[in-house]
Order: sequence, then structure tokens, then C-alpha cells
Amino acid sequence: MTPGPSQMSGKLITMIRLIAILAIVAAVSGCASNPTNGPVYDPFENTNRSIYKFNDALDKAVLKPVARGYRFVTPDLVELGVSNFFSNIDDINVIANDLLQGKFRQAGMDATRFFYNTTAGVLGIFDFATPAGLVKHNESFGQTLGVWGIGEGPFLTVPLLGPHNARSATGWVVERETTDINLAIDDSDVQIGLTALEIIALRARLLSAGNLLNAAALDPYLLLRDFWVQQHRRATCDGQCDVKLGTARESELDELDELDELDELDELDELDELDELDALD
Repeated sequence: MTPGPSQMSGKLITMIRLIAILAIVAAVSGCASNPTNGPVYDPFENTNRSIYKFNDALDKAVLKPVARGYRFVTPDLVELGVSNFFSNIDDINVIANDLLQGKFRQAGMDATRFFYNTTAGVLGIFDFATPAGLVKHNESFGQTLGVWGIGEGPFLTVPLLGPHNARSATGWVVERETTDINLAIDDSDVQIGLTALEIIALRARLLSAGNLLNAAALDPYLLLRDFWVQQHRRATCDGQCDVKLGTARESELDELDELDELDELDELDELDELDELDALD
């Protein structure tokens, strides 16, 4: 059921207020940030470690078993279609952030990609755009805030969501309130169902990546934190800046170089080659 004009107007007003408030929060928290080649600012490490343990326990008890069951019962073609569907929805946020960052040519390409996959690809279930040369880009509102000069703020481990910083967490909240699903669907049960499916599908695609993390380091928290910060900084500056963490242990980061190949999460075949690592658990 789609909302009426008054409901849509109310949501848009709420969205604008939310963006303004969270942008101010991010700006204030960004005062304590570091440059792109500085050490990770982690003043809440003890709390972050506790939340990391909670997330890890919840993942092992609930998310990972559900994700394994999902992969077991879902044909690869269907799993790929679900992944493509949510990737297509994400392109709406990508286009918006392209424009906010002044990447107008990329915005045009991403808009064409979205239109192509939404129509010919049946709401994005089939990805015809990538073989046609319209590659998938990844832009977030957290990256946009960084382009605008707002600092990272402290590193945060968020319950259920995992690694973030103040800037990216702000961007995540804004995006969750401005996605096409939240604006177009007024049925909360449908929204919850789609969100649950998105989480399960994402966790299924990351099964092998999680095994690599647990097998690679004596301190998975530090390794995940440093790896995530590196990736976020690279994405914010489009790979055009020198990213060094300063205090990060290079030998540990080298162990996760294999995870760089897993950034394109739509490539399920690449993850399938790593399924034998599930036995490490």
C-alpha cells in the first residue's frame, strides 16, 4: 500500500529535518577526527569491544545459521536475483550521493543503470547493466559528508550494524529514512520483511569473508576496525588519497588483502569458491 500525498509530504518534511539535525551532529563529532593517513580515533574502545562481542555472539547464534540455511535452500540464480534487487534499490542512494558530491557524469551513468535494470531487469532482479558497461558504483551519505569536509568522528561499533564512525553512522540513519522502500511502502510489516531479507541475503554473501577474518588474526576486533577504516577512507576519497593508519600493524592488514576481492558483493561465484572455509568454524 503506497502512502497518499499528505503522508509523502510528512515523510519528506521529517527527512529534511533529520538530515539537518544529523548533519549538525556529524559536524560537531567531526571536530575530533583525524586526517586520512592518521591513526584510528577509538576513544570508546572498551565499549566497542563489548558491543563487538555481543554482535559476534548474536551472529553465531542467529544470523550465521539462518544465512547458511538460506544459502542451502535457495538456488544460486534466486540468490543472485535477490542480491541484484537490493543492489538496484541501493542505486537510488548512489545517484543521490553522486549529485550531492558533484559527480554529475557518474550520476547520469548510475541513473541509466537504474532505469535499465528496473525495466529490462524486472525491478533489478536481473543485472543487464553491468555487462553493458554500466558498472556498479558505491556512494553513501557518510562519504558525501566526508567530501563536504565533515570529519570522521570517533570509531563506533554499533549493535547489529557493526563497524562505523560518527560520520558514516549519521549517513546510514539518513539513508534508511530516504530509501525508495521507506518512501513508497507504508506497510511496516512489508518494510520489516524486506529489511530482514536484505540482512539475511547480505550475511549469506559474507559467510566466507567472516571465516577469513576469524582465521586471520589473534585480535579480530582490531583487524576488522582497521580494515573497515581503511576501506571507508579510500571510498570517501575515491582512492585518490594516501591511506595509512599510522599505528596499524601492517603484517595484520596484509592478512586481509584477500577481503578486498570480496568488495563486489554481487559476484556470488567468487564467494562460492571460498565455501570450503566454512569448515573453519
